[in-house]
Amino acid sequence: MSIAEDAADVKNALINTEYDKKYFSELEDWLRADFPLEELVTLARKKTEEHFSVADPVTGEKRRRMRLFAPLYAANICMNGCRYCGFQKTRDIQRRHLSFEEVCLELDVLEQRKFKNILLLTGEDPLHCTTDYYCQILREMVRRGMSPAVEIPPQKVSSYAAMAEAGCRAITLFQETYDEKLYPTYHPIGPKSSFDWRIATYDRAGEGGFDFFGFGMLLGLADPVAELKRMMRQACYLRDRYQPVGMSFSLPRIRQAPGNFQTEWNVEDDLFIRMYCALRLVFPKSELVLSTRETVALRNQLYHSCITYTSAGSHTDPGGYYAEKTGKFSGAQFPITDHRTKEQLEEWLRHDGLVPMD
Repeated sequence: MSIAEDAADVKNALINTEYDKKYFSELEDWLRADFPLEELVTLARKKTEEHFSVADPVTGEKRRRMRLFAPLYAANICMNGCRYCGFQKTRDIQRRHLSFEEVCLELDVLEQRKFKNILLLTGEDPLHCTTDYYCQILREMVRRGMSPAVEIPPQKVSSYAAMAEAGCRAITLFQETYDEKLYPTYHPIGPKSSFDWRIATYDRAGEGGFDFFGFGMLLGLADPVAELKRMMRQACYLRDRYQPVGMSFSLPRIRQAPGNFQTEWNVEDDLFIRMYCALRLVFPKSELVLSTRETVALRNQLYHSCITYTSAGSHTDPGGYYAEKTGKFSGAQFPITDHRTKEQLEEWLRHDGLVPMD
């Protein structure tokens, strides 16, 4: 099937309200300000406990688990001009592309910190970030007993097939905005300016052998409720088409952006919490991911309701983990708000009755 045909199928799914009727007919009620937030949080907490509880390794009691991961940025060189992104092409920042040896230094640090789940990220730089480069890194992660996932620029089917062969079958990709009319406003130049190429990425990954799909959109670019519906419809479409072994959802909010960029839509905490709870009720077995962009207080609050997958001690710049020793940091994609280390977050989770897992 061609890219145009794949994109057309997805875009048809984005406006298919039959998904709403079949899977999330109560969504608009849950998101209304007059629906009691405490009731919604309670529903989400119970559903999370039902599907994400494990035996505490110390007491044997059944408790909610929280899986931890680390993002690993291998490059911040980028051809795109995304107006909200710290890596945008026109920004004057310290650019860096990590060699394989430098990536291994990052992995050494993460291995010492006992991270098992690693998310590999790069800017869009096809000259250096090739399929072979990605596969070499992924094979090394697998060799170390890590579970890799990728959040990289959209690839061809053949590239995804090679990465699946290297041991990675999990992809995360943020569509950023599902509003096709607004999309060019935020993505004026570079390969990412093609809405069709990006929206059909999961289809190419699925055809290449990937079987875990991580969804996300950047809150602040368009109407958040309309965006949530489109993302959920896309997830339903892909679930029906590829029967993935797992899915995840993330709702990062723009907290700080380069230059004079201002968000058009302000998503307050109340709606933000409602959106996450709604995702839990509609996709009860899916991982819900929370960004370190958010404050400690809000992250702690959401951990107790519906979040099951979170990062800790993160860096969003290439080489950031090893740079803690050298002080040689490069340009970051976005600033971190929750600076707790993995050990500090694990201690807090245990204290509050949750079971941290690698």
